[in-house]
Amino acid sequence: MNKILKISAAIGILLLISVYGYLQFREYRSYQNRIHKDADLVFKLNLDGLFKTMSADFISNPAYYLTESKKDSTDHKKEGSSSRGISLPANIFIYTLHSRSAGTYFCLLPVADSLDLKRYLQRVFKLNAFNKTAEGSVTGISADQKLTVMYNAEHLAMAYSFQKENVTDVLHDLLAQKNMMPDSDPKIKVLKDIKGHLSWNVSTYSGSLNFKDGLAEIDSTFPIADLGVPDQGAYRNSFAADANLKVWLNANLRGIIKHKDLNFKDFSLQSDSLLKYWGYTALELRKNITQKDSVITYEYNDDFEKVATKTAKEVTVPHLRLSIGAGNASGLLRYLQEKNIINGSDQLNKQFFPLYQVFTSVQDDALQLSTMEKDSFSAELKSSPYFFFAEADLSSIKKQQQFPLLTSYLGPFTHLKLRATKIDVKNGHLQGQIDFQKKNINAFSQLIK
Repeated sequence: MNKILKISAAIGILLLISVYGYLQFREYRSYQNRIHKDADLVFKLNLDGLFKTMSADFISNPAYYLTESKKDSTDHKKEGSSSRGISLPANIFIYTLHSRSAGTYFCLLPVADSLDLKRYLQRVFKLNAFNKTAEGSVTGISADQKLTVMYNAEHLAMAYSFQKENVTDVLHDLLAQKNMMPDSDPKIKVLKDIKGHLSWNVSTYSGSLNFKDGLAEIDSTFPIADLGVPDQGAYRNSFAADANLKVWLNANLRGIIKHKDLNFKDFSLQSDSLLKYWGYTALELRKNITQKDSVITYEYNDDFEKVATKTAKEVTVPHLRLSIGAGNASGLLRYLQEKNIINGSDQLNKQFFPLYQVFTSVQDDALQLSTMEKDSFSAELKSSPYFFFAEADLSSIKKQQQFPLLTSYLGPFTHLKLRATKIDVKNGHLQGQIDFQKKNINAFSQLIK
């Protein structure tokens, strides 16, 4: 009996060593010739890490995953073959390049079957026009010309450009494995050191996002030298207890937008004139309120003349409050009045912001804009370890039904909390958490669903 146990234990250890070695080999291979040498911002999606997390979650919640698997199986039967034709590596890298705009992203993946890949690109990405190049590779471009793919029997190179930039030269490099970032590059080392399901690195920005049961956590460092962050964080102690959104930023932003003209429609502001009053900003969203607005309709009188008639109409709007720590609130108000942003009735110009009526008020060194007339507020400052803070009750915001475009993206989310601290004069630290509806199911599973 002891001999059988020893043999079983030895086999188990060998299996564990084999699995560990295989995963380490996949990790090593995933970094080989996957990133262009001119990469700027690099995102790393750790697929093996996600697989480990999802496997553990499956053991805890088999019913959920088996149900979803049946749904996926039914969907795939309706769509046809579910094979992607891609051999998924341990890590996927998506990045921008110095030579292209920040809105153009590249990715290189290994190909398992080029025929299955073509069918997958047609089915999922709606690519129907493919052309063969002189080198034997195949290219395809989406109808909106934002997505470009190029593949051969070994690799798939993809580029998505919001500006519809020409990316074929880069895709050729990726397929030919030219101008690739060597494994010895410092960026590769940083990417290897950053642990997270999703991580990123560029210059002085780095961070990670991890998916756990019922929530996702973010941890990031970023530069703050141009933000004008004070040594001591503070916020205005006037947020309502029932507010669905609380956001504040204690920074003057002079290093970012100084010497610039800010133009919107027929309105223009000079950033230097604006920023000399600026130092603190807070935004708050409360429950819906009712505004009375005048609506002009046209009717015909007894002489068949078209006459304008003004009638009062009640409209449900969100209770929004934006307060600005100005140092000289009266001076800021006068400047905005001179620029016709705020009219003679101390309201935000409807031509500038037509959605709701927005009223202004001044107290001490603060200017407030609010959708509620004569909305009181406190200008008292309270110390805080954070220079930035955001908290949102996303479930309540969805129930308000005032932001249909935003609500469509809030799906499985219930609550968001972000806070940023000052590490030193150059660097800041951002931490945050977003909660999901199902507390016992991994957040990534809920996100992809």
